[in-house]
Amino acid sequence: MADASGIGFVSQSLQNLLRSVITDVGPFAGTQIDLRSPKEIRRAGVQQSVVSLWLYQVSRVEDLVNAPPVRIAPGIVQRPLPLNLTYLVTPLARDTLTEQRLLGLAMQAMHDHALLTADFLAPQLIDSGLHSLSLHLEPHTLEELTRIWHALQEPYELSATYVVQYVPIISRREVLEGAAVLVKTDRYTAIETVR
Repeated sequence: MADASGIGFVSQSLQNLLRSVITDVGPFAGTQIDLRSPKEIRRAGVQQSVVSLWLYQVSRVEDLVNAPPVRIAPGIVQRPLPLNLTYLVTPLARDTLTEQRLLGLAMQAMHDHALLTADFLAPQLIDSGLHSLSLHLEPHTLEELTRIWHALQEPYELSATYVVQYVPIISRREVLEGAAVLVKTDRYTAIETVR
């Protein structure tokens, strides 16, 4: 489980993956992987090819919200906050063909590493006991993607959305101390009358 910094470490882990495939090797070597939104990158006046890996939504995993606390000697640790992180991957280049190729490389890397392991994870995540993360392409309709770009107040651009599933953020609440239940006793009584 990660602490509150885990969200940033997940972004760095995805950045490590994309750098290994796009920035460090191949025909687009030197292309930067930037965590800012496409709008912020443009506003900064960046002229070279860039892949924007923008975290635009953090949501709670509803199915895990009521998970029971975990017993770790000598007490009980509160359940972690279960999160899904949603990223918009947008290539920015001088020509459309380069943008399409960059997006293809990013999508291929995320498909090939749908289970992101220690090779790319930030060391802080590994130290916290998190050994892998699940990535998957989030299918959106054109209308949903248009809403995202409308929120950015930018015209629609070629992009793909990916979800990193289940990032557990550990609770900072105190550990509840108490002895483990060793014997369970059930008592039953017959119903005498019904009114």
